[in-house]
This record gives sequence, C-alpha cells and structure tokens, in this order.
Amino acid sequence: MQGKDPFLILLGVGILGVTFFFCGERVVKSPPPVAVQTPSEIPPPVSNITGAAPSSPAVPPVSAAAVLKEKIDTVLIGNMISFRLNSAILLPEGKAVLNSVAAILQEDPTVPFEVGGHTDNVGPEQSNWVLSEQRAKAVVEYLISRGVAAERLTAKGYGASRPIADGTTDEGRQQNRRIEFSIGAQGEQP
Repeated sequence: MQGKDPFLILLGVGILGVTFFFCGERVVKSPPPVAVQTPSEIPPPVSNITGAAPSSPAVPPVSAAAVLKEKIDTVLIGNMISFRLNSAILLPEGKAVLNSVAAILQEDPTVPFEVGGHTDNVGPEQSNWVLSEQRAKAVVEYLISRGVAAERLTAKGYGASRPIADGTTDEGRQQNRRIEFSIGAQGEQP
C-alpha cells in the first residue's frame, strides 16, 4: 500500500487544483472569524455566494405558430410541391409533400396560415399572377381534403413579384417557382 501513497497524494492535489481552477472565487465563503466575548455577540450565519453567475437573459417563449412554421419549412426544404407544367394540377410528388404539411397543420388546429404561390419571370406578368393564385388555391383545396379546416387557410398569388433567386438562370427560375406558408394572412399587409 505504501507504493500507492504518492499516487493518491498527487491525485488529490490534482483534483483540488482542477476544482480551484474551475471554481476559483465562485465558492461559498464564510465571514471572517470574529473575537467575541459572549455568545450573544455571535453574528448570525451569512450565506453569501461571491462571484455568482449573472442571471441569463430571459429566453422568449416560442409560439405554437412559429413551431409549426419551422416544421413546415423543414419539410419544404428540398421537397418541391410539384405541378404540371403551366398548370395548377398537383403531381403525385407534390401531394406527398402536402400530406406531410397537412399532418403538421393538424398538430395545432388554431393557427391560420397563408399559402403563397410564386412563379418565375418567364411569360406574361398577368398569366404568372393568375397561375400563382391558382396553384395556391389548389394547395389550399388539397389541404382541406386532408382534414385541415378551411377557415385556417388563405390562398394568395404573388406571380413573379417576390423572387428568391436570380431569374436569369434555369436553377434560379426553378427556385422562384414555389409555394410558401406564412403565419396568418401576412400577404394582405402592405
């Protein structure tokens, strides 16, 4: 057992050193000793934690609507809601994506959403507005058929007015042809 004594001493010193390093001044300190004449002069115990960590800023609560929106956005990343070319007819791949969106919307049946339809900048502007509106309505109708309450959904077409990518490339135009979900009827605000 004697051969292990230096090891135990070093281990103890190491633990104390690490504790002091990480805790440092953030330990409970008792008041300095006081010379008293009578027991009535003994001060009451003081619990004082010096160097206490500052209170962290309050984290604002996340609304149910924001949680639903984030879940929908996660589903839509990399999954396009597909339509026939120049049409508002949903393709099977688009319906599969919308099935996931419908399930998310049913998690909280109180949150209203706007379904915004967007097109690329190819073709007449008026035709793009009409097509985007028709596609947004087709999505709303499909979600209603999957059990989402109609009064929660608003369809709005934006045409090519809100691009998210460069409309001069095929890839950019493809990204601009999309359906977006917004909390409430935000599209009606200026």
